Parts: sequence; C-alpha cells; structure tokens
Amino acid sequence: MLHAGRGLLATVLMAVPCLVLATPSAAVRAEFGSAYERAQTSPDATGDSAALRAYVLYPYLNAQRLITALAKRAAESDVAALDAEVASFIEAQSDLPITRVLRRDWLLDLAEHQRWDLFDRYYVADAGEQALTCAGFQAKLQGEVTAALRTELAEFWAQAPQMPQACVAPFEWLRTHGELTPERIERRARKALDERNLELAEWLSKMLPETDGAAIRRWAALLRNPARELDAVAAKGGAGVEWDALLAGFSRLAPRDPDQAKRVYATLAKAGRFDAAQLSSLRRWVALGLAWDRRDDAVAWFKQLPPAEVDDQVLEWRVRAALWNRDFTSAAAWLEAMPAPMRDTSEWQYWRARTLELLGSRQQAEPLLAALAQRNGYYSILAAWRLGQTYKPTPRPFIEDLIEQSRLLERPGIERAHELYLAEQPRWAGAEWRVATADLNPEQQLQAARLASHWGWHLQAVTMLNAIDSLDVFEISYPDPFAKQIRNTASEIGLPSEWVYALMRQESLFNPRAVSPSNAYGLLQLLLPTARDVARKRGEPRPQVADLLTPEVNIPLGASYLNQMRERFDGQFAPAVAAYNAGPNAVARWLPQKPLEADFWIENVPYDQTRGYVKKVLWHIAAHTWNTQEQGQNPAEFLQPVRQPSDAK
Repeated sequence: MLHAGRGLLATVLMAVPCLVLATPSAAVRAEFGSAYERAQTSPDATGDSAALRAYVLYPYLNAQRLITALAKRAAESDVAALDAEVASFIEAQSDLPITRVLRRDWLLDLAEHQRWDLFDRYYVADAGEQALTCAGFQAKLQGEVTAALRTELAEFWAQAPQMPQACVAPFEWLRTHGELTPERIERRARKALDERNLELAEWLSKMLPETDGAAIRRWAALLRNPARELDAVAAKGGAGVEWDALLAGFSRLAPRDPDQAKRVYATLAKAGRFDAAQLSSLRRWVALGLAWDRRDDAVAWFKQLPPAEVDDQVLEWRVRAALWNRDFTSAAAWLEAMPAPMRDTSEWQYWRARTLELLGSRQQAEPLLAALAQRNGYYSILAAWRLGQTYKPTPRPFIEDLIEQSRLLERPGIERAHELYLAEQPRWAGAEWRVATADLNPEQQLQAARLASHWGWHLQAVTMLNAIDSLDVFEISYPDPFAKQIRNTASEIGLPSEWVYALMRQESLFNPRAVSPSNAYGLLQLLLPTARDVARKRGEPRPQVADLLTPEVNIPLGASYLNQMRERFDGQFAPAVAAYNAGPNAVARWLPQKPLEADFWIENVPYDQTRGYVKKVLWHIAAHTWNTQEQGQNPAEFLQPVRQPSDAK
C-alpha cells in the first residue's frame, strides 16, 4: 500500500495500466446518448454502429428499446416475438438494474392481458413494486385459493400504502368473497389516517356503516383543517369526537398556532371530559408549539409535563426553550436529566459546558470545551469559539491501496457504473454502483469511494464515506471541482468564496445536474422562479431549466441569491444561510427582538432541516479551509450575535 496525497493517484494510475478502465471513445458514448434518448420514444434499432453494439452499455440501450416496445405494443403486433425477445434479454442480463424495470413492465403487461402461464414462469416477487405484487396475487387467484392465500392477500391489503390499478382485481376479489369485513375496512382506514393518507381514509369510510364512516371522516377533517375543526370541538367541550382523532388534530394545530392551541386546551380542560393523562398529552403539544415559536412561556408549560410525556423531542426542546429564554438553571437541570447516550453527544456536552459557563462555573466548563474542541464537527467549532481559539479540524489520513482498487475495477458492475456516470445516466449509474458495492467491507468501501472521487463522482464517494463513518477523510469528502468558477464568481459579487463552496457541498455534492424532489436545480439547487428573479436583477436573460443545470449559469445565480440573503440580513452569516434554505420570510420571523448569541439562535431554529443545514454549512467551511489552505478557522467571524437588520421596521 502507498500513501498518496491529492493528485498522486492520477499519476499512479497512469503508471499502473491495470488500474485504468478501457475507455470507450467520446464518439461511441455520444452515439449511445443519442440512441438512448430516441429509445425512450421509439424501439427502432436500425443504424447502430459496430462500435455501439460492442459498447459495454449496449444492453441498457436494448433494455430501454424493449421497455418502449412494451409500452407501444398494439393488439395486432407480433406478441409472441416481442415476448420471446424480452424473455431472452431477462435471462441473459438478469444482473442489470434496468432488467428489474423491464421485467416489471413485461409482467404487468402479461397480467393485463391475462397471460398467466408466461407470467408464472418469470414472476419474481419484489417488495418495492406494489403493482407487481398485486399482479402476482391475481396470478395466484387463477389456481387453487387456499386459506393461506386468502390470509396473505388480506394482510397485504391491510398494509398497502397505495392501491394502484393492478391492485383493483385482487382487492375486488377480497370484497366479493366476503374478506373485507367492516372491521378490516375500519382498521385500514385508521391506518391511512395515521399515515396522513386522507383521501384513502375518506374513500374507505364510504364502505362503512354511517356511524363508523362519519367517525373516520371527522378524523380526516381534524387533520385537514385543525383550526376550524378544533374550535368546533372545543365549543362542545370535546363531545362527539374520538380522543385519538382530537389528539391528532391538536398535534397539527399546536405547531401552527400555539395561541389557539392554548385556548382550545383551556376550554377542554374546563369541560372536565378528559382525564389527567389525556390533558398532559395536549399540554405536551402546547409546550412544543410554544418552543418552536420561541415563546417566553414555553418553559413554564414544559415544567407542567409529567414524566410520561417527556420523550426525546421534549428532552431536547425544553432545553432549547430554556436557553432561548435564558433560564440557565432549568437548562442545566434538564441537561442533567437526559439519558446518558443523549447527554454524552457533542451537542448536549457543548450546551452543558455553555450553561456552566453562564452560571458562573467557568472552571468546570473549560475542560469540557477543551475536549470538544479537539474533535471534528459543528459543536467543536463552537467549543473553540468559546475558548477564544482558532479551530483546527483533524482529518484522517488516507492510505491508498492500489491493489484493492484494481480488484474493484475488475468488477463488471463498477465498470458499468463508471461508464453510466460518464454517459450522464445517473439513475442507472447509482443503481449499478449500489449493487456492485453492496458486499464490500469497510476498507474496500473506502477504496471504492476513492475511485468514485477520482472520477468526479462525489455524490457516491461521500455517500459511501458517510455509510462507514469516514467523512473525516477530507481529501475525498471535501473535493474542490469548481474552485476557479467559485473564486471568480465570489470575487465579482463580493461574497466570501467559502460560503459558496460550503453551500454547493451541502446542496448538490458538486453534481451540476442535481434535481431535488421540489424541483430545485443544479449545483446550488435553485428553484426556477428564484433563478429568474435573480437573473432579472442581474440584467441577464431569463434562464430555463437546462440553463440551471450548467455551472456557468447556476453558480453566478446561486451566489447572487446568497448575497441577496446576506445583504437582507445585514451581512449576518447564520440568518443568510438559513434564509437560503428556508426562505427569507421564515428567517425574518425567527429573528430575536434583541441581539442574541449566534449559538443560541441557531440551536432554536424551529425547522429541523434548516437548523441542521446551518450547522453543516459552517462545518463545511472549516473543513474546506483546512483542506485547501491548512489554516484554522476563526469561528468568531461567523458567530456574531444575531439581530434584526438595521433597516427593520
């Protein structure tokens, strides 16, 4: 094994031919890309070059063509020939992730046309494919229906999260054969309510006797509009509604409007219909709602809770509420009351030291802070800040194992994953990578992460490091692939370049083509309306989605938006970063009336995602600065007291 610094692997790879994958030409990769795009609308395979047919990803192209052919299959088409072609492909390429999709589509097509003989021959149960599972049940119902099959199907119906078209037939069989009793339907409807699947619950309620169905619909109404419905419930003193339904609605109301929750609670408590345990459950939600709204009476409500209502959420938020309201005595007591595994985490060790410091026990606080400052992470940065020190992370040295990497490169799945990544097929690249690396031990995973990082596939590299708790291998987990663009853009805008880097690391892991479930695009994950507004202010053309997937457009727009947030909040780091994640209006609501220490403010950000986001971004800055400059971080420049902007009305 060799010790290798940044850049050394590339040199070694050139010198050791066994570590270099046979690289297809750019021309064949481009031909594949064009052919694959066409294959999504047309199964026509004419015109493939010999080089394309020899390409390692050619099976993916053929699989997509078969998927498209199945979708377009007409009644008069040669059914037998296509079925034979699909069957042959499945048998020959069973290890490809795309084969799973082809098999699913084919089996669903066979089920739709009731070709059960062929279906039975190729059916493989897949827990992740509910429609396919339903088709499997439909196939079984063609034969002898045993008591075990009845039970299995009824149990599946009772837990299925959705009911796609393929499930209509087997579920209808249950109904017509008397298996869907009112008791089973009611249990299924209540499960849907627990899962917040209100449409399904309301649909099932129509199959129940009127009284039972009305109870389900009342519960759904409480979840859908808790403010209106709980006012009505309170007016009747809690009569006419199930306790579980009332509590479910109350749990939705308290975070949105703790003042109304307090009024409803007072009315229900006065009515005398509910026992002490039930009222305590309501008080728990009021206390949490007040804490999330950073209210000064949250501490008092937490103090009213009996031990039975003190779960992990209460354990954490009552400390945060006490810190926000500067009740350090309560905060210290509640920190000591935490179970040891929670109390001993970096987060709560820091706050134990901080409360000791604020209660005048600096000598007791300093050893705790000193120990924390030697670790990696956000709270270690805070500990160094409280000690007045420059923070220096401790990266783990990486040991290059070229022999192991050469073995990994010999795996066909890793070769395909690499080529799929280069061919801009992220879905299949990720699927191949997960399958190919599933059986690796931690040391092999570390070397695989190094390979992915060397290819520029930082998403997989960092994901793998996270799985083996090795994010402190900075040379892999903190690459700098867009250094020049970030520096130039930051300089043009007048923004610290490390801010842009850290957001990019958090938002997309340097994937220019990243798309979030909420349709945020590119390296800095911009929503299209936001990007267009920023472009307008910059006097630039109105961007399209494709533009946001290019670094040349995304980085300047994202950095400009971050700078807008910085300017809106008077240059304050924590509010600006929080606003990038949660939006400026939410952050404006969270600002304190009087200046507040940054660590207190960050800890009380009510959105879990945003609170974690700010912490991670600050840590990314520290790690990146050390990794690129071997310089410690002065935390004070990021941890100025949080305050209202100077122009706030």
